[in-house]
Amino acid sequence: MPTTSFWFNFTLFVNTSPWLTASSTCEYLLYQVTRHSIAATTAYTTCVQPALPCNLNLLYRDSTIVYLTTNCNKKIIIDTDPGIDDAQAILMALGKDSSVDVVAITTVQGNAPVMNTSLNTLRLLKVANRQDIPVFQGCKYPLMQRAQHAQYYHGKDGLGDVPDSEAPGLDHLQKEHAVNALIHLVNQNPGELHLVSLAPLTNIATAITLDPDFGSKLKSCYIMGGNYKGVGNISRSAEFNFYNDPEAASIVLKKLSCPITLITWELCEDLKQPSSFLKNQLSLPGKIAAFMQKIYKSTMERIDKDQSYILCDELTVAAIMNDQCVLDSVELYAEVELDGSITRGQMVPDWRNRMGKASNVRIVTKMDMNIVVDILKKCYDF
Repeated sequence: MPTTSFWFNFTLFVNTSPWLTASSTCEYLLYQVTRHSIAATTAYTTCVQPALPCNLNLLYRDSTIVYLTTNCNKKIIIDTDPGIDDAQAILMALGKDSSVDVVAITTVQGNAPVMNTSLNTLRLLKVANRQDIPVFQGCKYPLMQRAQHAQYYHGKDGLGDVPDSEAPGLDHLQKEHAVNALIHLVNQNPGELHLVSLAPLTNIATAITLDPDFGSKLKSCYIMGGNYKGVGNISRSAEFNFYNDPEAASIVLKKLSCPITLITWELCEDLKQPSSFLKNQLSLPGKIAAFMQKIYKSTMERIDKDQSYILCDELTVAAIMNDQCVLDSVELYAEVELDGSITRGQMVPDWRNRMGKASNVRIVTKMDMNIVVDILKKCYDF
C-alpha cells in the first residue's frame, strides 16, 4: 500500500479560508477524502506552527493501467464537466488527423452535477466511436463551498436536455476515482502527459494535495479558466471555473509545478464569433453535426439574442493541439482572490512583479482563429 506524505501551508488553508479553524484543517482534509470517495484506510495528523504535516495511507483500488502509444502525438488527459462547449472541445481532440492522443478523461462537477458530466462524457465518446478511452468520475463538490452549476445555459443534464435512450450508463465508468486515476497515470508516465482542464480545478487540486510531486511529473497543463483584466462572467469579477472552486484554483496556481497555459475569459470574449459561425458549423453533414445541433437547440435562442458565439473550451484544446495558433502571451505570477466579498474567485496577476516571485502562468492574449476554425471543422469529419 503506497504512502503519500504531504504538507499543507498553514496560511493557505487557514488564513485564506476564514471559516476554517486551525484545529479543524486536517479533519477537513480527511472529510474531503471521504466525501469525494477517494479510497483511504488510515490517517494521522500532527499540528505544528506554521505548517501542518499530514500523512495519509492511500489504497489505490481497481487501478486502470493505460499504455501509451508510440506515435509522436501529444498524450493528454482531459479533465472536464460537459457542458456543451466541453462537448465540442472534446470532439476536436478526437477529430480527424488530431495531433493529440486522449489517454483518459476525468470528470468533475461544474456545468452540471458530476453524475451528469460523467454520463455526458460517455455519450460523447459513443458518438465519436471512441469508447476505448477510459472515463473516471471525480469530485462531487468544490473544496469549500456549495456547487454552482450552469444549467441555465447547458440544460439540467448539461447537454441541452436532449433524451437519448441508447446513451451508455454509469456502469461504463472506470471504478477508480478520478483523483486516484490522475495520480497513478502521471506516476506511470512521468514527463509524458499533458493535462487539459476544461472545468473547475477540484480534481487537480486534490491530486496535488495527495501527491505534492504530481505537477512535476506532468509535461504541461492547459487550463480554461480565470481572468486577467477583472472581467467576470459568473460574477462581476470572476470567471466560472475559478469562481466555482476558488480554493482549488488557488492551489493549482501555487502548487502545480509544471508549465501552465491559461485561456482566460477575456481572450474568449475578444475572439467571439457571430452566431452565424456556429450555425455554419452545425449545418455540416454527418453524425457529429447532427448531434451538436440537438444539444445546442435549447441555447440557440440565447446565442441569437446575443448575436455572438463565444468559444471557451474549444480555444483551450486548439492551443494544446497546435502551438502555432497561440500568437501572443504573457508570463507572470498570478494568484486567486479568496476573501473578497465582491472579488472572490478573481485571478490577480502581479503585473509589476511587486511580489518578486517567478512566473507561474502563461496567459494567452492572442490566437490565430484561422487555425482554430480549421481544427474545429475537422471534429465534424469522422
